[in-house]
Amino acid sequence: MIKFFRYIRKDLMGRGKTGKYFKYAIGEIVLVMIGILLALQVNSWNTKRLLKSKEQVYLKQIRISLQNDLESIKDVKEFNAAKVSYIDSTLIVLEQSNPAKYIPAILNYMAFTNEFTVFEPNAIAFENMIASENIDLITNMELRNNLSQYYQIDFVNTTQERVKEKTRQFVDDISPKIGNRQLVKQYTKHDSHLPDISEVNIHSDTQVYSNLLIMNLVIDNQNEFLDTTTEDIKRLLGLIDANLTL
Repeated sequence: MIKFFRYIRKDLMGRGKTGKYFKYAIGEIVLVMIGILLALQVNSWNTKRLLKSKEQVYLKQIRISLQNDLESIKDVKEFNAAKVSYIDSTLIVLEQSNPAKYIPAILNYMAFTNEFTVFEPNAIAFENMIASENIDLITNMELRNNLSQYYQIDFVNTTQERVKEKTRQFVDDISPKIGNRQLVKQYTKHDSHLPDISEVNIHSDTQVYSNLLIMNLVIDNQNEFLDTTTEDIKRLLGLIDANLTL
């Protein structure tokens, strides 16, 4: 193509048609400029397409993480429901005044009352995007800001920390109080100088009742926090879906 243009220029100059030559030269320059602009436009379009593609990949990964977060919250709340049920059962057996009957029951319930579970979001996809300095790929400012706010929340060292604290307090308090001669004999086959089971008085211990009631309260607070978090996640998923190209 270049040789063709060069041939035309030589032909026009050789025949002394200077005016036509200049018109042709100007036309050639215009064509070259149009070609450059088209090339730049295509390059810009390709760049935007690649950036959009990367944004979509990150959004899909974050979407999966948020869906997993919803499942994790569901698991925590199911555990909490079971734990509250066992706390209630503990309070019921303590209505009796016979330690020989309520201690075996409490020991069975402690498989749940001694444990706790907390929710922590799966932030790997978002953190990978931040580490790669690609947060600007998310063009929707509302979505970008809401994601940043969500992943900046300290999910553990707030309401959920109280669940851990009060559960451990309950365990530390009740464990020595529940010990008795018959219990040691049952599990170790050894005698001990511990009090007889009839001397155990957990059923009238205000600290035990206080710990059980407070555990119930902090679990309710945790569930409220998780309900709010669930709504936040659903809003984020709605924003992500609105920005995903199917």
